[in-house]
Amino acid sequence: MANTHFLEDILHLGAGAVKTLAASRHEVKARARQKAGALVRGLDLVERAEFDAAFAMIATARQAQEDLAARLARIEAHLELKEIPPSKPASKGKSRVKTSRRRLPNVKEKRALKG
Repeated sequence: MANTHFLEDILHLGAGAVKTLAASRHEVKARARQKAGALVRGLDLVERAEFDAAFAMIATARQAQEDLAARLARIEAHLELKEIPPSKPASKGKSRVKTSRRRLPNVKEKRALKG
């Protein structure tokens, strides 16, 4: 009889430990979800709808650029323009533009005049 009470107590204690572990597992999972959610919100990610809208704008801009390039090619062909050679880079000599120096008013002088 004493052995059966002892075994029942051990089984009861084990069942309680299993329930406690299961509850703590759910609590740890919930906290991990909260932390992960806070981390994702901190990354400043865009939503799918915003991404799709930006992607559509980019596609429209790309198409407009291609249309303008084709139009420019047709205009150049119509005007029979040839490629313009690239301009020569500026020489590295001392061909600087000279500017005149002006004397800027002194702040202390202005204060003395006002006072």
